[in-house]
Amino acid sequence: MLKYVLPALTLFASITAAGQAPEAPGKPLPPGPMQPKIKAACTRCHNTSRIWEQHFSRMQWSDELDKMTGLGAVIPDADRKGFLDYLTANFGPQKGTKTPPKSDAK
Repeated sequence: MLKYVLPALTLFASITAAGQAPEAPGKPLPPGPMQPKIKAACTRCHNTSRIWEQHFSRMQWSDELDKMTGLGAVIPDADRKGFLDYLTANFGPQKGTKTPPKSDAK
């Protein structure tokens, strides 16, 4: 039985790990004192495009950090405020792109 289960587990683990690895580097993160730490913590599992796509409030970023920590991201308690400051300043709601309203003119 073990000779069948072990190869299956190994295959599952390799597929799962491959699915989480960043495929491409993505856009460079904005400069700042926390940029290297955020890059190190976040790009272990996904590229920076995932960060650029978000436009969260500080509370939403806090929730996201909690979620990512639960998934294995290493975010030291001493850096949490710095992470939140950086992410909110660079990827907060004010940084989101606004779609211009559609014109009713035909």
